[in-house]
Amino acid sequence: MIELIILGFLSYNYPLTLYDIKKGMERSTEYFASTSQGAIHPALVKLEKNGYINSKEEVKNNRIKKFYSITDSGRERFSKLMRQDLGPDKYKSTQLLKMLFFNELTKDERLVSISTHIKYFRDMHQDLIHIRDEGRLRLEEMGLSLETFKPAKYENDALEFGLAYSSFIIKWFEDYLKRIEEES
Repeated sequence: MIELIILGFLSYNYPLTLYDIKKGMERSTEYFASTSQGAIHPALVKLEKNGYINSKEEVKNNRIKKFYSITDSGRERFSKLMRQDLGPDKYKSTQLLKMLFFNELTKDERLVSISTHIKYFRDMHQDLIHIRDEGRLRLEEMGLSLETFKPAKYENDALEFGLAYSSFIIKWFEDYLKRIEEES
């Protein structure tokens, strides 16, 4: 999965540092794909060893920065990965796991657990709104739109799914919280 993400970020023809890739993941893929931040550097080393990316060091502000770019074989690899079936999605939720055993918690503990979960998703929803608005502003500054710049259109589609999903989760758990509050 991390190989697909890194090659995808680099496919836009912008050289990126490890930090850029990490920040890009924090602002996008972390919401729907599990990848360890500590796995980025080893993945970059492997991708470069396999000839899928190149790196170049530059001095900026008296610091050496390593920039990564995709190669032609990296584009071929990315294309192949994009056309592969990645398997079925599995919904993993620590909150649902806890709910299976809610009988072990007091009513107050259940309420705190659910409220905490709702807060997490509200925060995530706000983050996604901020990312969407920031992205649209950047497009406008470049004289582009979702209709004229296809990569942004599809990124926005994934973002809109995230917003709809987080809205659903918030609503479901708010309703569930009310049911738990009504328990005797």
